[in-house]
Amino acid sequence: MKADIIVIGGGASGMMAAVCAARQGAGVLILERMPRIGKKLLATGNGRCNYTNEHMDPACYHSRNHAQIAGVLEDFSAEDAIGFFRDLGILPKSNDGYVYPNSMQAASILDCLRFELERLGVKVLENKNVRQVLTKGRGFQVKCGDETFHCRRLILACGGRASAKLGSDGSGYTLAKSLGHSIVPVVPALTGLKAGESIYKSLSGVRVEARVSLYIDGKLKDSHRGEVQLAEYGISGIPVFQLSGQAAYGLRNRRDVQCFLDFFPDMSEAALLELLEKRKKQFRDRDAGVFETGLLNRKLIQACMKLAGCRKPGTLPDMTCLAGILKAFPASITESRGYEYAQVCAGGVDLSETDMKTCMSVLHPGLYIIGELLDADGICGGYNLQWAWSTGCLAGNHAGKECHDSNRTN
Repeated sequence: MKADIIVIGGGASGMMAAVCAARQGAGVLILERMPRIGKKLLATGNGRCNYTNEHMDPACYHSRNHAQIAGVLEDFSAEDAIGFFRDLGILPKSNDGYVYPNSMQAASILDCLRFELERLGVKVLENKNVRQVLTKGRGFQVKCGDETFHCRRLILACGGRASAKLGSDGSGYTLAKSLGHSIVPVVPALTGLKAGESIYKSLSGVRVEARVSLYIDGKLKDSHRGEVQLAEYGISGIPVFQLSGQAAYGLRNRRDVQCFLDFFPDMSEAALLELLEKRKKQFRDRDAGVFETGLLNRKLIQACMKLAGCRKPGTLPDMTCLAGILKAFPASITESRGYEYAQVCAGGVDLSETDMKTCMSVLHPGLYIIGELLDADGICGGYNLQWAWSTGCLAGNHAGKECHDSNRTN
């Protein structure tokens, strides 16, 4: 089978690329490994699909070649994404800059993309596991089992390794490497972190507002604030997710990785100590349980008091020690929760090996690499989907125009 353009992968970036290429008049074929396209998209934003963010900033992304990111986000911006989906029928709903479809259903985003693919005549073949890509003349051969597909332009949109059950199995890295591309080491990102302290087993299910600070070899790398979820294995929640990629790289490089949780981020340690001393004096003639009540979740404050040296029920620890624990509750990170629970991956195809104005490979003209396959990952909040839309649009527009102009001259 032949097509002007083959898109390997029917996820967010692949569908966007296919739509944009087809709008240029190119014949487009999507090869999707899963039984249906867009399966991972349905899981984004807890099924509500936070598809972009009004506060788009390159600082919200990580990459070895970070300077390349700003241009991509300018060439197809958050405003462009909102307009693109509005034209397909999606009414945007903003919540503190996080943009959702007004239906608050990820299925709405997927459906509007599917409808547009159908309208444009894009052919979609599912359950197609691409095993090999070969260059042939000015085009490419794509092999799936006993089948061989031919195209003039090829777009790799296979995703990373996160959430393999939703379609990302890491095969895109293998295909890119087979074509000579370098891969920045890949680690899980936007996931929970496992801690070595046994005390977390007693804290499973506790949710608490906190600032989480990440230290690698004793040096502060980053910190984020928000609702933290404590689990039997360690820590989770958006603030932890934001730090998890950097933590995973630290672990990969055999560094000492520590997180500290500040349960009173609006107070200095001195102010907190003053509060605790005053509280101790206020309730000095009452049971120690009165001192604990209302400070934090009961299981959590009791764990903090235990770490501060309180060994006997009904007694209080040294207040200086307790203030220190409340401002820096320890989590010695042993590993991340891995690709199975990660929302995205950090690392991927080196951005220096692509022309980021078009996402075309500098090694193979006609080959485009987009989405999560590239070495760029964003924080939570619609940033990774925006990267998918931006890179998909740039690649699809350029590949489609190249094919259209070529058809006119032949």
